[in-house]
Amino acid sequence: MKNHKHQNFFPKSPLLLLPFLITACFSPEPEDYGLALEAVDVVCVEATFRVTASGVPETWTCGLYRDDSLVVTETLSGQSGYIRDTGLLPAADYTYHISYMKDGRDKDRSDPIAVTTLDTTSHDFTWTVETLGDAGSTLNDVAIVDENNIWVVGNINTPDGEYNAARWNGSEWEFMGIYSNTLDLYSIWYFAEDDIWVLSSYPIHWDGESWTHYHLTEMGIIPGGLGGSIWGASPNDVWFVGRYGRIVHYDGSRFRRVESGTDVDLKDMDGTPDGKHVFVAGATLMGDLGGHGVFLHIEEGNPNIVYTTTTYGGNPENGNYGRMHTLTVTDSRVYANPGGVDMLVYEIIPDIYHYYPVKSTVLRTDYYSTGNQVRGERNHDILFISPESVVVHYNGSSLKIMTDLLQLYGNNMLWVRRARYTDNLAVIVGLFDSGIPGGIIVKGVHQE
Repeated sequence: MKNHKHQNFFPKSPLLLLPFLITACFSPEPEDYGLALEAVDVVCVEATFRVTASGVPETWTCGLYRDDSLVVTETLSGQSGYIRDTGLLPAADYTYHISYMKDGRDKDRSDPIAVTTLDTTSHDFTWTVETLGDAGSTLNDVAIVDENNIWVVGNINTPDGEYNAARWNGSEWEFMGIYSNTLDLYSIWYFAEDDIWVLSSYPIHWDGESWTHYHLTEMGIIPGGLGGSIWGASPNDVWFVGRYGRIVHYDGSRFRRVESGTDVDLKDMDGTPDGKHVFVAGATLMGDLGGHGVFLHIEEGNPNIVYTTTTYGGNPENGNYGRMHTLTVTDSRVYANPGGVDMLVYEIIPDIYHYYPVKSTVLRTDYYSTGNQVRGERNHDILFISPESVVVHYNGSSLKIMTDLLQLYGNNMLWVRRARYTDNLAVIVGLFDSGIPGGIIVKGVHQE
């Protein structure tokens, strides 16, 4: 038997130990990055998610999995961001999770969340038309309290005299003269029976006992009149917009002018119920700014110009969607119908604020080019109304053009000024053309 010597397997030199010791001082790359996923906007055919993470690089790749299939990869900056999935089915259940992707593989995954998309609404409406007043009558705006309490304003000529407002009481229209019977009114906003605003060149308020006229020029607020639109989140948060980019805010006790940053005529306005986000559409038809359009976002009382154009139709391929006259706001999105695309969606989730144009050919017709009014309260129930009274309904997935009124009265016979749509009741007001007397009131009942 051979006599073996004991062997020492450790290096004799301490320097040879350094690589081992240095490696032992560092932990392996962590596999828990605190990934979390939250659904912030789910509609019929798409969903938007907020992504949060910790310990990820400044720029990193996020993978979105739908039912365990990778459907979207997005490069995000920082430890939070947003990611969207499209092409979904209405009224469908999905399960989502995200991953931190590095070197072609998932380093970590979030817990899964369940999402159910909205169902579409029907495209079925029943329309009726009635007239109010004689020749020369024009209705400019409407407020819907309920089906038995509807207010309209404008200029109403009758054999008994001239009026500028009327109220539907469930059985008949009651004519009214607000402040002055001959003063044309352009907009109305209803809070309560004792808290109503109307707008001529200047605001007029009803307190339950009398109408008070606020001549803002004489008060030193603005250099001229408004004649535009009213929107309010509450009696202490009321906005007025109008000509030459003028914006005025009322806080319940005083008026103040708000600089808009534009001279374009401001036409329409809507906002979120809490009043934190207010949106304004503007377009100037004539003069030096003829053809110009603007889209404003008033956030926490401060206006910002989000979009502007100097052309009617624009060039959607270059991000110019054309001039917009009108918009409507749901709890999460703004819908508009400018000259260049059928539908423009602006998400108002904080930190997103981006356009999402929807293109199709359904609206590119000889009798419909752009919306004069857009109204809706839900992401799957929006009405687009052309100046010539062609109505298009978006049900969350598809657009349907309705020519009921066009077939009854022909092209260029009904001219829409404004509309409201709430609780499945749409009321459109305007005037007849070609000598047919009276202002028009079109009621549409949505058969959901």
